[in-house]
Amino acid sequence: MTACARPGCDGEIEDDGFCDTCGRRVETPVPSSDGPPTGADGPPTGATGPPSGSSRAARPGGSGSTPSGRSASARTGSGRTRSGSSRRRIGAGLVAIDPEPAADPASAVMAEPVVPESSRYCAACDAPVGRGRDGRPGRVEGFCPQCGTRFTFTPQLGPGDLVARQYEVLGCLAHGGLGWIYLARDRKVRDRWVVLKGLLNTGDAAALAAADAEQGFLAQLVHPRIVRIYNVVADGDATYIVMEYIGGRSLRRMRDPREPMPPEQALAYVLEVLPALGHMHERGLLYCDFKPDNVVQTGTDVTLIDLGAVRRMDEPGGDVWGTVGYQAPEISPHGAGPSVASDVYTVGRTLAVLVANFDFHGTMRDVLPYPDDAPAFAHEPLRRLLDRATASDPAARFVSVDEMADQMVGVLRQLTSEHTPPPPRLSTMFAAPPASVGIDAPATARELADAMPSPLPDPDDPATPEIVAAAAQGPRAVLATVAAADAPDTDQARLSAVAAHLDAGDPDAAGRALAEHALDGEWTWTWLRARHAAATGDADTAARLVDEVADALPGELAPQFALAVLGESAGDSGIAEERFARIWRTDRAWTGAAFALARLRVAAGDRRGAVAVLDDVPRTSVHAAEAQVAAVRVLLGAPDLTRSAVMEAGTRTTGIDLDAQRAAELETEVLEAYRRLPADEPRGELFGCSLDDDGLGRGIEERYRLRARYAASLDERFALVDAANDARPWTAR
Repeated sequence: MTACARPGCDGEIEDDGFCDTCGRRVETPVPSSDGPPTGADGPPTGATGPPSGSSRAARPGGSGSTPSGRSASARTGSGRTRSGSSRRRIGAGLVAIDPEPAADPASAVMAEPVVPESSRYCAACDAPVGRGRDGRPGRVEGFCPQCGTRFTFTPQLGPGDLVARQYEVLGCLAHGGLGWIYLARDRKVRDRWVVLKGLLNTGDAAALAAADAEQGFLAQLVHPRIVRIYNVVADGDATYIVMEYIGGRSLRRMRDPREPMPPEQALAYVLEVLPALGHMHERGLLYCDFKPDNVVQTGTDVTLIDLGAVRRMDEPGGDVWGTVGYQAPEISPHGAGPSVASDVYTVGRTLAVLVANFDFHGTMRDVLPYPDDAPAFAHEPLRRLLDRATASDPAARFVSVDEMADQMVGVLRQLTSEHTPPPPRLSTMFAAPPASVGIDAPATARELADAMPSPLPDPDDPATPEIVAAAAQGPRAVLATVAAADAPDTDQARLSAVAAHLDAGDPDAAGRALAEHALDGEWTWTWLRARHAAATGDADTAARLVDEVADALPGELAPQFALAVLGESAGDSGIAEERFARIWRTDRAWTGAAFALARLRVAAGDRRGAVAVLDDVPRTSVHAAEAQVAAVRVLLGAPDLTRSAVMEAGTRTTGIDLDAQRAAELETEVLEAYRRLPADEPRGELFGCSLDDDGLGRGIEERYRLRARYAASLDERFALVDAANDARPWTAR
């Protein structure tokens, strides 16, 4: 194969004429040059490293973040880019993104490699160093006035320098927490672009240890969403990590400083790199410095860069590198220190910074804005997601990035549903949604209790297989299974016993079991306590407990549906309608939400909106006929009924698949509605009946008599026959 001649690309041209790295068709080979390429426009992009002035190590006696250079990072090239197929869908396939063009790497080189004075800090004690005074510029080299540690902000390498007789330096890309970051050409591997990461202070033991640790971490982290390491080389007294050059745009650069990023876009981008964090956590490593600068798009790929803050979970003490405004509050001299929970916190803060404008590194470094100040936070599930991820108590956050990612997908589905209905998705937390609650009328708390879906059983619990098998035979079989002498006494067995008592209609037994076994802080137990409260008619307690579950599982629809049902029952129509609408847009399996939403719209005077919702009930739904019948009755119930509305109701009625009795009932309602209209010249027919008085009377009479044949009692039959006689038109005798 032929090497790609595009500047900055180290790919090869495949048989189809497209590069396997940058994805571009090469029509005319671009001649190679020994000098840096030129001609690229736009702002510099490019290196692995934190942004200038953003982060410094947290250690006893000080907290905050390391000084660093400009962020510039992203991989050159991605998948193939062909006409009509260049877009890619990310975020569980819910959000489309355009490819990010590969930039000229040389354009990312700093014209003047200078660290701003406001970003100069001592590597040992975080004290400001190199600051000017009395109109004189600050020193770029010297000693910290507080602790005496030597500092230098002068690049050790310049253009044309050859490192380890292999890497030709083009210039500085950024100044990171551990020193200068350089762009170089690998003269031994097809002149590919690489990044050299040096040390902040070669005499600083902590910096040396951090660099050495990064080398080890990078060597074991092989993941498609994590920047790659090529080599570790020594040059004189200095050691350099040779890394993949990333040349696209970071989320920080994508995010307009004046306009927040659309929430669905922010969620989709972050979702793409969460598997990389999970990969680290599985290997006992913590990332520690997740932020928009370190998530980069190139082509249609999204990559996590800069592993300078990575550390082992079991590493005691030492420096913790992070960024003010993103770092968890427990990363402090007397705090609990870094953990999976602190990584989750940085993800939550990153999302918040992307979707809202607020002083995240100053007065609001530990809090989130209110919905009145940040429109994105008015979206209830998104606000709950970020509240949990950034909870001040680490134990209240998501227990893993996998759990957070699952809930993020649920929230993303709700966000994107405002534009396009998302594809079906089974819940990973709950059984199938209730199909019938609230179909005919607003559900009471007790009716809701019978319909609240059970949490899915824990597949790793030893009691689960027998409980699942017994569940097919009913709640009594489950109770017998968990009460057997040889049954394991596990958390799943206790949860299943409570649910079985509720399913069997015995809330007293369920209450006793809850009092004995329920665990605080576990959403599964909170959900069952809420169901028990609803079963006993305590709607207020049920709503409070369900709200706690909604906080824990913001991407799940079951707690939102329960809150909406309880809200409708309590007369809180505004928030209930909003929740029902969001649920129905997101998942058409929640049929009860459609009927409830239609009821609330009728109450608000929006009959056409109600009919539109009922029309959206899928024809495959078991409640499709009920939805069509309800739509007919919404039309007929208008206070200012018109002939056109009645005729539309009649047309709809003929298209509903009903048995003879129900068809007769609905046709009777339509004909009687037409008969109540102001006198008008009769035109047309309904159900084969002419629309004059005689035709309407005979049609209504016929249907009452048909319904009388199916009457469930003698009294009902007599009443229907009387109605038929009343409807019969007068005739001459």
